Order: sequence, then C-alpha cells, then structure tokens
Amino acid sequence: MKNNLPKLGLLLLIGVFGACSSDDSNSEQQIDATVNDLFQVQNANLQHKEFPTATSDATLEIVSINTNVIPGGTSYATIQTSTPAQKIYVGAVEEAGYYEIQPENSAELDQNFILKINQLNEEESFTVRLAYLDENNQVSQTVYADLLVTNVGTGTLQVSLSFDNDKDVDLHLIEPDGEHIFYASMSSSNGGELDLDSNPGCSIDGINNENIFYPEDAELDAGTYSVYVDMYSNCDETIATNFVVSVYLDGVEITTSGNNPYSGNFPVGFPSNHGGSGIENDIAPVLTFDITEDPARAVSAAKKVFEPKPLTQSAKDKLEISNQR
Repeated sequence: MKNNLPKLGLLLLIGVFGACSSDDSNSEQQIDATVNDLFQVQNANLQHKEFPTATSDATLEIVSINTNVIPGGTSYATIQTSTPAQKIYVGAVEEAGYYEIQPENSAELDQNFILKINQLNEEESFTVRLAYLDENNQVSQTVYADLLVTNVGTGTLQVSLSFDNDKDVDLHLIEPDGEHIFYASMSSSNGGELDLDSNPGCSIDGINNENIFYPEDAELDAGTYSVYVDMYSNCDETIATNFVVSVYLDGVEITTSGNNPYSGNFPVGFPSNHGGSGIENDIAPVLTFDITEDPARAVSAAKKVFEPKPLTQSAKDKLEISNQR
C-alpha cells in the first residue's frame, strides 16, 4: 500500500490539471469592445466577446428601424423572431463586441429596442448586425441593416428626436424664459438652434430625425426646459409611428421628468395637429428638464447680437397652415 500512494497522488494531480485545461478551452476570450464607439443599446449589457456564430436555421426579421441616424440621436427598432428568444444580440460589422438584451417577455416574437448613437460618432455609415439565442440555446442566423449618419450639432446641450417612418413629426423646445425653438423659429437669443428639420409638410426626405443644439459658447439659462413632439402632418394614417427623444448636457444624458431617452407612439389613425407657436396650449410636453447655474459654463456678460435664421419656404407654408386652424 505504501508504494501505491505516490502513484495515486500523481493521478490526482493529472486529473486536476486536466480539468483546468478543459475549462480554459471552453472559456470565451475577452476582447476590447469597439462597437460602443458607434452606439449603445438601451437596457442592454456590453459583451467583450466576438459576435455569436449561427448554430441554427432560425431567423429574425427587421420590422422597422430608422436607417438614418444622427450623432447623439437614437433609432427605434422593432424585430420579429421566428421562435421565442431568451437573448437578443446587437453588434456592428467590423466592430468588436456586441450588446446583449434580455427580453422582458421572451414568449413574444415581436421585440423592440433603442439604439443610442454615440455623440462622437464620425462615421458616414455603418452596418448593424442582429441575431438571437432561442430557448434551446441555439443562435439564429444573422441579419444586417445599413445605417446612414447625418451630421448635426451636439454642443453643450443637445435635444434630438427620431421616428421610425416617413411623417412630418416636429420637435419643439421651450426655454425657461419662454423662447420657443421649432420649425418657424429655428434659433434663440441664447444660441439654441434647430439645425435639422425633416419631412416638412410631407415633403419626404426620409431622414426622420430632428435636432436642436446649443454650441459650446451658448448662454444656457437656468430653469426648466420643456420638450414637445407634435404630429404636424400624419402622411400615412394607416401605420403607427414610434418616436424617441434624447437629451444630452455636456456629453452626458441629463436627468429628465421621464425616461431619457423617452419613447412614445402615435397610433394608427392619429390625426395631424399642425402645431405651431402655441404648441404648449395644444399638447403636453413629453419631458422637461432643469438646468442650474454653472460657473464653468459662464460666458462674457455682453450678449451676442441675435440674428434669427431666415425661414425656409416650407416653414412659412407650415406656419400659415398652423395659424389658420
């Protein structure tokens, strides 16, 4: 018995090393993710791994997504899986890492998520890739969506709107002193500017984003800012419209009265409102946010001479319709 003990010890050591070797071979190598340089995904976890490879014939369909995006903006996506999904994977071609979403109700085949585009995204376009993990732990086939990036201002304060189909949905911002930035008053004396107005009067450009920003040298008044989203013209009442509003202050999502980003929906048959200068009397704000005095953001006491941006013909036409209501 005494001579057998060393052999038994050797066998135990071999077993331990063998088990460690097996575990190491099955573990996934961690990598430096770069997909977050392009976008984040609301309520998802960033995975520092290679995008999963398909192991089944299961598929998913992109029902709707805004394929035009802006830095600091969003894109609301609706997908439909062929079988129930326990996880959804969202990545980008030629970018490392991916996002993993846990569906709130895995029994539902229709799933929604929000892409949050990086304010520092300088790409002209990029390709999103999507897949899902089914109930049998099998990975679906990958599908792709090409997204185009429209350059806009981000500045010290950015308020943006994205919607998922071709309609004239308007973004309005009312400052603490009552100044109103919208399609017919595209700039304020404090430096705020509507630099992107999409689908005016159902003259469809397909961008489906609107953007208001304040440059770095803007004078941000302390107080409450109110954000409104108006269905100015429902160009196709047979389909619903999802929209998302996001707000950034100094590059960070600011705390608002509701969720930030905030998502909403105009249902099928929602009427055109043709909102204008009195929007606060027509509809409630989708969110509000407060800005406090910040000495680090202070500028010279002498205000710049305010020169309103000239109205485009489409803005004049929309305002005339609004005033005739």
